[in-house]
Amino acid sequence: MLKNIITLLKENELGLSIGLGKAKYKMNRGSFKTKEKIIKKEYLTYQKEEDGVLYFTSKKNKSLLIHFDESEDKLVIYFSPSSYNRLFISLPAFEDEYIYGCGEQFTHLNLKGEKVNSWVSEHQGVIPIAKKILREKIFGVNPSYKAKLKDHQTYYASPTYFSSKNYFVGVDTDAFTSFNFKKDKTEIVVREVPLSITILKGKDHLDLVSKVNEYFGKQAPIPSWVHNGVILATQGGDEVMMKKYYEMKEAGCKISAIWCQDWSGQHITSFGEQVFWNWELNEEHYKNMDKHIKTLNKDGVKFLGYINTFLKYESKLYLEAEKLGYLVKKQDGSVYLIKSTTFDAGIVDLTNPHAFEWYKDVIKKNMIGRGLSGWMADFGEYLPTDSVIYGGDPEKLHNSWPSLWAKCNYEAVKEANKLGEVFYFSRAMYSSGVKYSNSMWSGDQHVDFSDDQGMGSVINSTLSMAMSGVGINHSDIGGYTTIFHMKRSVELMLRWSSMNIFTPIFRCHEGNKPKENVQFNYPEVKDTFIKHSKVYASLKKYHEHVLNEYYKLGYPCSRPVFFHYDENWAYLDREVMMYGSDIIVYPITRSNVEKKKITLPQDEWVQFFTGQECNGGTIEIDTPLNRPIAFYKKNSKFAKLFKNIEL
Repeated sequence: MLKNIITLLKENELGLSIGLGKAKYKMNRGSFKTKEKIIKKEYLTYQKEEDGVLYFTSKKNKSLLIHFDESEDKLVIYFSPSSYNRLFISLPAFEDEYIYGCGEQFTHLNLKGEKVNSWVSEHQGVIPIAKKILREKIFGVNPSYKAKLKDHQTYYASPTYFSSKNYFVGVDTDAFTSFNFKKDKTEIVVREVPLSITILKGKDHLDLVSKVNEYFGKQAPIPSWVHNGVILATQGGDEVMMKKYYEMKEAGCKISAIWCQDWSGQHITSFGEQVFWNWELNEEHYKNMDKHIKTLNKDGVKFLGYINTFLKYESKLYLEAEKLGYLVKKQDGSVYLIKSTTFDAGIVDLTNPHAFEWYKDVIKKNMIGRGLSGWMADFGEYLPTDSVIYGGDPEKLHNSWPSLWAKCNYEAVKEANKLGEVFYFSRAMYSSGVKYSNSMWSGDQHVDFSDDQGMGSVINSTLSMAMSGVGINHSDIGGYTTIFHMKRSVELMLRWSSMNIFTPIFRCHEGNKPKENVQFNYPEVKDTFIKHSKVYASLKKYHEHVLNEYYKLGYPCSRPVFFHYDENWAYLDREVMMYGSDIIVYPITRSNVEKKKITLPQDEWVQFFTGQECNGGTIEIDTPLNRPIAFYKKNSKFAKLFKNIEL
């Protein structure tokens, strides 16, 4: 295929065109609508090749020069700079292939036949949520409902895709990019002339994904202490935190860290219990935090916090940043205030080198310097295209904004000499920033079983990211978003906990309305949740093995089954995923499931906790609420470890 593309270019078969266009964007709480007007489009024809450069011109004598680097398994097509701001090209495709990736996808794993836009946005839009509430009020709860792909947006956008035919395409651009995955071709439209397009070829899926992760750059290593147990989420101050900690510790829970997202204070809104966006310890809320951090650390338990790209309007750090001129501005020179839920906040201008260094210092002094061992590095999707920023055109920099944010966190940790000790996890991302994040998480899922926004969306999210450069990923146990009738149940909490045992990071979240949701210490949950923490901790050697495979070979921790078996497994989205090469997991993403038919690949498998053996095929198994549904390979070098794990 690689050599064919150059031939097809010369034969004018790829529809290569350049144009002029103008786009409009409208943002509402991080969700975007866009309209585009193509002012001019000029079809290019091949003229000649000279000194390795291909010359293309249009009827109006507009030219584009292309040169390329070619090897057996890689082709990079470089485009010359142009005064035009649109590129159109159609790459060859196969009718019988599956297409994956384009960043994080929640509703569709296979993108063949779909149109996908690469533009970083808030996934949980106001309009989709409102439609869901209305639909469920009228027709009842239907977890299998999923909106059309075109109606979904994503936290992690990537102008790349992964084919079942063992090739990968990556467009080197920060601009809005659209893909139309037709039967025999893939139409690509970029809102600029990109630097290049890279095509990689693999011997098989694992070989290809290894090359893909070299293309993106591997994520920074996470500390080994993460695998000592659960990262418990608490809110409400240090007295509440320590009470829950001792309660769970004395009951035998394996705990690696306590995560208090409200370490900087609480802000109670109509949406729920939110964080006060001023990134310094709230000493009224957490009166004895320094002492408690020392106590936790002595027990081998870390303390984690929270930070994002915003500063609450008129908070202490907001006023300091405003005075220094470090906030994103409007066209009239005033501060550009955004609303995430109900309150106003300013955005730190990460393209301003002085603001970037100032924000790094906030992290180094107020977080790492205060004893925090990690945090949620939230948001990154909200840069408005009509704003004024130090670095230039916000439309061109919108997608790379979360990459800057991840880099800010990475450099803060590195400059504090804490790489490998301190870690953070990101929600928003663009392809250029993956290498700066320790881990992604799947975002703010609803506290329900729904396929489009709840637990049912996590498997697709995880696997699509696995083919988009993300090797380390996890999700909030129990989900996050509670609105109206949506409330976390005992069943949902335990099913989600069962699934997340077999991920690199085992972390829960109290959600936006903790008092309305089941938590880890509820009587109906507590004993089983503690058992799950012990199972996760018992897998520490395997967690480290899977991570080392990623760091050394580029294999993502969570993988689609077809990475190891045939492509027929591609249709089982939302049903199954592998954790490393030795464990296969079947999350239960529906309520009231007592038995389930599952299909195992042809191999020798042993079910965790029951010891039942199976050589593949379809079997029916019991699905008690306390039992994770997972199997391991009988010939695994970790078989003895797996066999001895009890529930």
